[in-house]
Amino acid sequence: MLPRMIPAGLGMSTRKTFGDQTDTAHSLNFTLHLAGQDRLTLETGEVFQNPDYASVRGNKRNEISATLNVRPAPDERQNEMRYFEAVTGDDYGSPPMIHFEVSIPASDYSLLLNNIRGGIMPSSLTVELPINFHTVAGKEASPLKYGNAPDGSEMIWRNATEQSRRVDVKSIVFYYQLFGAGYDDDEDAKPPTAKASIDAASAAIVAKLNDLEKAFVKGSGWVVTAIIIACAVLYFARH
Repeated sequence: MLPRMIPAGLGMSTRKTFGDQTDTAHSLNFTLHLAGQDRLTLETGEVFQNPDYASVRGNKRNEISATLNVRPAPDERQNEMRYFEAVTGDDYGSPPMIHFEVSIPASDYSLLLNNIRGGIMPSSLTVELPINFHTVAGKEASPLKYGNAPDGSEMIWRNATEQSRRVDVKSIVFYYQLFGAGYDDDEDAKPPTAKASIDAASAAIVAKLNDLEKAFVKGSGWVVTAIIIACAVLYFARH
């Protein structure tokens, strides 16, 4: 499974520890949303998706955010996707979230950091996640699977149990759109708004009224009746 995501925000952090051995840790922190019409439906009820489609699908309330933390590491660390449930208290609270933790070689981290400093931001990224195509010894190989969408845009995460809330990240790829439109820009076009739909319907009605006005000018009642019926059939066939 290779979900493609769009960076919607970027932060940077530096942590300094003191003592007998001082240490400095750097990391890049991205906020993400899914690209295009893809969506990841969680068993706990949330939906990770492109926010432009949340209202259209009627699941705005169930939206869940995602973050990505990238660190430099001289050796391979645990790279994973985790689910954190909502936390509430008397004077604090945090919503549920998805968090990606990725460690990459220091040289790759420096390249990524230098690109960002130079104004070259990743336009999108993909993470490779294990997919559940079969079971091993009666046990699911991965809590992730594809849904019923024929184009593969629907993904499902069975994250109800504690052990299913950590999924290994097998690889990560950063993409840079340096010039012109990307091959998938059309996929990320925003869905039509309610106003756009109303404007389109209004234009169609005005066009039909113009036809009716011309028919009245001719003074033929049968022509008017025929046009009304034809317009009604045409309109409802398209809606």
